[in-house]
Amino acid sequence: MEHRKLTWAKKVPRHKIKKLYEQDAKGIYDEELVDDVGLSLYVRVDSMLMVTSSNLGKAVCIECRTEIPHNYNRNFLLKCSKCGWTILFGEFNDSYKKQTLHGYGALPELKNFYEKYPLAKTYAEKMFLIDWLIHTFHGNLHERPSRPTATNVIEGSNADVANLIFTLAYGEGSTVAAEELDKWLDKHKRSIHKHIDPSTGKNREILD
Repeated sequence: MEHRKLTWAKKVPRHKIKKLYEQDAKGIYDEELVDDVGLSLYVRVDSMLMVTSSNLGKAVCIECRTEIPHNYNRNFLLKCSKCGWTILFGEFNDSYKKQTLHGYGALPELKNFYEKYPLAKTYAEKMFLIDWLIHTFHGNLHERPSRPTATNVIEGSNADVANLIFTLAYGEGSTVAAEELDKWLDKHKRSIHKHIDPSTGKNREILD
C-alpha cells in the first residue's frame, strides 16, 4: 500500500486558550471555542500517544491504528498486518523530530484525557478536562516533576507557556477552580523549569 505523508497534530495556539479562559471567567460559555480547543488538544494528545508507543517499541499504523512491533533499526520495515501500510522505521522516527511529541513521563495523564474527553458532553465537563490536562506535569505525582505537560500541547516557548498558565483568567463565572494554579506553581518550582518565572515569562536571575 502506498502510504500517505506522515503528519502530526500541531500545538494549540496560546491565544485560543487565553480567550477561552477570559470568556469562561465572565460566564460566557462558548461551546464552539471549547470544542475547538478541546478537540485540538485531543488530536495533539493522540499524536503524542502514537509517538510514545513507537518510542516504547510499538509503532502505530496511521491508517488503521494497528500496533507494529519494531527493533529500533532505521532500516526496519514497519508493515501493518491488517491493512498493509508500510514505512521504514527511520522515516517514521524522523517524522516527529523536534515536535515535542514524546510523552512517556505524562503517559497516565495523556491516556486519561484521551479516554475521557470523547465522553464529555457538557461545556463544563469539557472545560474541566482541558483545565486538568494543561495543569499536569511529566511525573505528575513525583516529588520532583519533570516539566509541564502544557509545553507539549500549547504553542510557544517554555517561558511563553508558563506565563500563559500564570495569567489565565478566573472569575465568578469560571467553571474551573483557580486553586489549580497554586498546585501548578508548587509543582513548577520543583520541576526542571523552575528557572522560569511564570509571572514574567523570563528566566529568574541566577544568584551565587
